[in-house]
Amino acid sequence: MTRPFSGRKDGLSLSEALPDRSLFALVAMMGFLAALTVAGASGARALSARWSGGAAQLLTIQVPDAANPLDPQAGGTRVQAVMADLSSLPEGTQIHQLTAPELAHLLEPWLGETDSSALPLPAIIRVRLPPDATIPATLEPALNAHVPGTIVEHNARWGERLRALANSLLACAGLALLSVGGIATMITGLATRTGLATRKDIIKTLHGLGASDSYIAGRFAWRPATLGLGGGLTGTLVACPPLLLLLQMAAPFASTPQTAPEQILPPDWPALAQAMPSDMLGALALLPFGAAFICWLTTQIMVRLWLLRLP
Repeated sequence: MTRPFSGRKDGLSLSEALPDRSLFALVAMMGFLAALTVAGASGARALSARWSGGAAQLLTIQVPDAANPLDPQAGGTRVQAVMADLSSLPEGTQIHQLTAPELAHLLEPWLGETDSSALPLPAIIRVRLPPDATIPATLEPALNAHVPGTIVEHNARWGERLRALANSLLACAGLALLSVGGIATMITGLATRTGLATRKDIIKTLHGLGASDSYIAGRFAWRPATLGLGGGLTGTLVACPPLLLLLQMAAPFASTPQTAPEQILPPDWPALAQAMPSDMLGALALLPFGAAFICWLTTQIMVRLWLLRLP
């Protein structure tokens, strides 16, 4: 004995009742916006983690009057005394004193290409600690006590600012995703109401003949879910080329300082696709299914509520 109203051709004619083209296009646009939002949030988080992680291990030390002797009797300059004190840092620490050309290049954006030999510039020492090491709390007081006037700049403060920026961007991305999901819910709800109004008499007849609420809601929810899946997949695929372009533009910020600009250009699209963060790829892969679930759940709720009001 076959079940009543089984099969796909149940007389509801949902392909005519539900505006498939408009729903598909609107969900595709929502999927496009959601993909860009997810990618922006993931990229901001990844860059912040990279920058803040590197900045936490960096120190910049300025030594005024570096060439002056620290102790005329013992000999040795002030910068040599600081370098000797820094030798007690953990093993694996990289210590580099900027040369005159490097210092001139560093000041070029502010002073231009000028001869800075006559300027009383301090010596700049760049310190990079190992990944598992921490900055000693007594380093700055010890340097100031031994070599007065030494300035220690903790780059970890920039890491805290970058983390705060990433958190704010993630919050904005979350609000944007909620807005996109809300708009998709409203669009699906309007399409469902239109379909219910168009097939009102048929649904009443089928319901009176014994069709269950779950059957009718399932038949209605199946088509919006399919359209949501296709629209979300289309929007995500359309967003991939702009995402790769944005990833190419952000590549210099994610590269190491030793990487030359000519090594980043021209774009290598396969390499860029492989360089996409795994969490971003996972989120993009889940977007079509999320769109389908939103359409399915919205339709299920609206149809069941509508059926409850039937006499």
